[in-house]
Amino acid sequence: MSYCANCGKGAPADTKFCPNCGAEVALGATITALLGSTQLPPLADLGLRVVAGLIDHIIIAVIAVAVAVVMFLPMFMINPYNVWMMPGFIIPHFGWFGGVFGVQFLLWLVYFTYFEGTSGQTIGKRFTRIRVAKEDGSRCNYSSALVRNVLRIVDIPPLLYALGIISIVVTDKRQRLGDMLAKTIVITI
Repeated sequence: MSYCANCGKGAPADTKFCPNCGAEVALGATITALLGSTQLPPLADLGLRVVAGLIDHIIIAVIAVAVAVVMFLPMFMINPYNVWMMPGFIIPHFGWFGGVFGVQFLLWLVYFTYFEGTSGQTIGKRFTRIRVAKEDGSRCNYSSALVRNVLRIVDIPPLLYALGIISIVVTDKRQRLGDMLAKTIVITI
């Protein structure tokens, strides 16, 4: 992906002119190169990150419930007692809630990794005008996005992102553990 030297928006690699503002596109330009200095854009504050996260988690929850209904409703119609029956014994299973959480976890990992790995922005981040970037200002890639999002598992328990929030507040670059290991930052655009 290339970046417009005028507005900083991403553009397909094969374009010479920005579809957003019409200016010439700088091939392979990083965010810091576009700014003409070594200083990065301002780091996103905790409030913007929380709002973006809430938007993204609501989207994922709605999709997860819809997918789980399609996947697991036939099972409940056939087996209303919510158990797996095998010859000779009955095994209880996770049922509806386990299915929803399993689907939600997979959607969550794919959603964040895909969007942050391609554009640096999930739907919530686009709404709040923040973006994930590498510490040097270059765009986030799939491997960095995967690392930072797998490590959300560490940030969440036991008090819903308490460790992540504390980490964002006390670190100079406002990074969660996943950001530190992936060498990413969250910036305003």
